[in-house]
Amino acid sequence: MEPTNRKIQAIVDMYLNRELLLPEMQRKYVWRATQVRDLIDSIYRDYPSGSILIWETASIPQTKDPSFQNTEQKPIGKQLLLLDGQQRVASLASVLTGLPIRIKEGTKVKEKFIDIYFNIDHPDDTSAAEDDDLFEVGDVVEAKWDEDGEFYIGKITQADGKRFYIKFDDGDEGWSDDVRTLGDESRKELFFRLKNRAIENKTHWISVTKLFNVGVGSILRDLKMGADHPSFDKYNQRLNTLYSRKDSYLYPLQIIREKNYTEVTDIFIRVNSSGTRLRGTDLALAQITSIWPGSIKQFESFVDECISKNFYVDENFLVRCMVCISTNQPKFDNVSRLTPSGLQNAWKLTKKGVQNSREFLNNNAFTDSTALLPSYFLMIPLIHYSSRHDLCSTPETEKGFLYWLYNAAIWGRYSGSSETKLGEDLACLNSSEPWISLIDNVWKMVGKDRQVTPEDIVGKGVNSPIFYMMYVIARKQQARDLETGAIVNYANFGKNNSVEFDHVFPRSKLDSFYKDKNVGGSERKRLINQIANMAFMTKKGNIIKSNDDPSIYFPKVQQKHGGTDYFERQQIPCMADLLHYESFDAFVAERSRRLADGMNEVLSSLRPACP
Repeated sequence: MEPTNRKIQAIVDMYLNRELLLPEMQRKYVWRATQVRDLIDSIYRDYPSGSILIWETASIPQTKDPSFQNTEQKPIGKQLLLLDGQQRVASLASVLTGLPIRIKEGTKVKEKFIDIYFNIDHPDDTSAAEDDDLFEVGDVVEAKWDEDGEFYIGKITQADGKRFYIKFDDGDEGWSDDVRTLGDESRKELFFRLKNRAIENKTHWISVTKLFNVGVGSILRDLKMGADHPSFDKYNQRLNTLYSRKDSYLYPLQIIREKNYTEVTDIFIRVNSSGTRLRGTDLALAQITSIWPGSIKQFESFVDECISKNFYVDENFLVRCMVCISTNQPKFDNVSRLTPSGLQNAWKLTKKGVQNSREFLNNNAFTDSTALLPSYFLMIPLIHYSSRHDLCSTPETEKGFLYWLYNAAIWGRYSGSSETKLGEDLACLNSSEPWISLIDNVWKMVGKDRQVTPEDIVGKGVNSPIFYMMYVIARKQQARDLETGAIVNYANFGKNNSVEFDHVFPRSKLDSFYKDKNVGGSERKRLINQIANMAFMTKKGNIIKSNDDPSIYFPKVQQKHGGTDYFERQQIPCMADLLHYESFDAFVAERSRRLADGMNEVLSSLRPACP
């Protein structure tokens, strides 16, 4: 490999002018805004931020579209492909130009703007004292603000023993006796922050993108700051330091020549295997595109088709399914040994398995979107089996797989060591009654024939696996929106793949009730947001629902819809003595008992006859 150095601006220009292309093996743009902030922080301090790996080739293989729209295609003298450094280069291109990064979410392409602000009044030294006795006036610290008990960044302006008067960044000030050194995140935020209301109108916080586009002089004129200003020299020097980095900061470039696509893929995998930047599925996808060029476009097209039917998968998930189907195990060790014909056959089976599993979940399992599943690993045994067999070939087969699916979901079959457990489950699929062995793997975790108890539900939030089963029994009971009467299902929920629900006991009023009882903030949230206090709603119903107390709201619903049926379909108790805030714990206990009974009734109806 031939090393060289390039300025940031030069690399960005190559990328935007499409002189630097993305090979098919590259993943999508995935960086968080805080990662971009940290990159700019490192560049400002002139810290190393990695190198960039480029492949020069005489024949361009399949490539991916760039993350920016309307980039002009210029004649390409040398055909260069970016192997490592895409996230950094795309981030820098956005920050330097102000162009949004185009990110595909589902079937839609969204534009992501990266707004980083620079504090020209940052402290000269952010090192912190190691002992409270060393804090002194002028130190930048984190201090607890008594109004809410949280820590915020501020500067010490007075000291009285171990009490310090703090002027906080957001404008508040006051005495604090709980002061600590800055954490790593806080130190970074003294220099650079993501755009927010607290800083965007403060004169000493400057848009990094604006600085790169209009220059230092324009920024100083906007600040109405002349050479006679007491901070002119300091601010001017800091602005010039950051602005000049686009030409003074050099990235080491490693250029690979005289290598074919297979060799380059191997290099790509070795480079990215040394860190945690890519998942195993990313690396497997790179190997597959090497063996089967053009495959990524087929994967992307099928992903769009799935998402349009509320089956939310991505290319990486499909790759995992292909590997499981072709090797009967979940590890990616043998991907490089697969042949193009082997991969193409595995792809046909994967598509068949996904389509069959989608119909099974929707039509048989009351699961009208994969967004409801607590783990996407739950789909893989279904996809593997249905790629060659019918999940509903007999009533026993259908019930057996439903019984396994629900129990595996409730008891968190794939929480922790997911690949190991998936390997155990895949090994069960060749038997004549695979659901028997699959469910035995669940019982090994939680005990044979484990029943759902009210204690499994009390205090659990919507992120609990058991929430999925709560939705299943609501769908099975044809639950209806308490306001509109519309049937609860995924098509009637809101956007962004989220289930719509509302608090039976209004959140704000229950919060006030617990505050009066001196219940702490985190415990209040846990009590208020437990699933036993939730009712499924449609998008429209959730918007129009009132904030009435249950003792007032329930009679209105009963009068509107003619009785308690709508509540009973969601296992919501309607006894008048349970609808007061003082009885909330009793209401939760009764709702949890009803939910547990409903779940156990469904599971009992599916339990297979074990040999």
